[in-house]
Amino acid sequence: MSTITSGENLPVCSDGQRLTLLQPIAITLWWGKTYILRCLDADFSWDGASIPWWSQWIFGHPLSPEYRWASLWHDIGCNEAQCIEDRTIADAVFLRLLREAGVGKYRRLAMWAAVRVYGIWVWRCRRGE
Repeated sequence: MSTITSGENLPVCSDGQRLTLLQPIAITLWWGKTYILRCLDADFSWDGASIPWWSQWIFGHPLSPEYRWASLWHDIGCNEAQCIEDRTIADAVFLRLLREAGVGKYRRLAMWAAVRVYGIWVWRCRRGE
């Protein structure tokens, strides 16, 4: 199993709607002084950045390479979140990884604001918090 530390080396294929890993991998991330490791199976898939079709002319395609690493970690964080505080951390990781990927400030902040609004108003309500 190979260890991946950035989105540039993700072994993925795309069907135009989702990204799917081609092999089992371990992904790592430093968050402050905390080392985070996740092992993913070869069939793990995610939908990239959740960009509505009507705004793709501004932000680009949801499966764009510049969004892959941030969207992967965000989806994992949201799937593992047990409370709104966990979800807030997943959103913060998303914001930071977008910055590290070179996504422009206004696009990055707009994408982060969208996931925060969703997290507060939709995700939290669905969980009954």
